[in-house]
Amino acid sequence: MLSNIYNQKITILNKLKRADSTSNRDVWYKHVVEDAAWYEESVRNILQNGVAIGTIIIVLIPFHDEYEGYKDWCGDDDRDTRFTMSSGDYIVLGDVPEEITADNVVSIMKQYEGNVCLVKHIKKPHKRFGATVQLRVEGI
Repeated sequence: MLSNIYNQKITILNKLKRADSTSNRDVWYKHVVEDAAWYEESVRNILQNGVAIGTIIIVLIPFHDEYEGYKDWCGDDDRDTRFTMSSGDYIVLGDVPEEITADNVVSIMKQYEGNVCLVKHIKKPHKRFGATVQLRVEGI
């Protein structure tokens, strides 16, 4: 049953922040996950002048040994084979073959418009009681 839900390939684009980089620039790392779930959800906010309706993207990522918290990932010499999740990272539905740099990340993300999630919120459930999701990511 879960294989029917977690059947989408995503590319995670992790940003090693300038402050944590030896080059004093943001550095981007790609990691492909083959078994994620990606869907869109409508959200409504009541305002004084009416109702605002929008869409958020939700990505569910099952447990993976390659996942590390940002602090651990930052200090890992093997960042190319691992991934993390932080606000400001990108997730793209599908495979991203291009090399991502600080100079081209915005233009390449525009090419994938409609299939890009800018990470805004991450929830990390505990692995207990049969939990299958390691990360629940919300973004726009």
